[in-house]
Amino acid sequence: MWLFSKKSPAKSDFATASPAVAEAPGSGSVLDMLRATVSRISRDHLPPKVSTCALHLLDSGYVDSLSATELLADIEHRYGVRIDEMDIVGRLCTIEALAREIESRTGGFTK
Repeated sequence: MWLFSKKSPAKSDFATASPAVAEAPGSGSVLDMLRATVSRISRDHLPPKVSTCALHLLDSGYVDSLSATELLADIEHRYGVRIDEMDIVGRLCTIEALAREIESRTGGFTK
């Protein structure tokens, strides 16, 4: 039984991603990055422009346990904020909650 698909995975954009521009809290830059990242890791099942910020990421099916790990790695890489894996199941289970947490930990300024 194969655990992994023979189809090649989507290429990560870590190397080509430009850092987010520092903006004031609530400016939307973190929120926009999270929407785009969730769209990418969900293999574009979540259109980046759709307002789904309040949907539970795991319960809605846009993120599974593997892609949640990818999302958290992307957040840590881009913003230097480490989010515990259990938090994405609980209190930080929406794009909106994740964005607020990142902005609060970075003081509203992102690198």
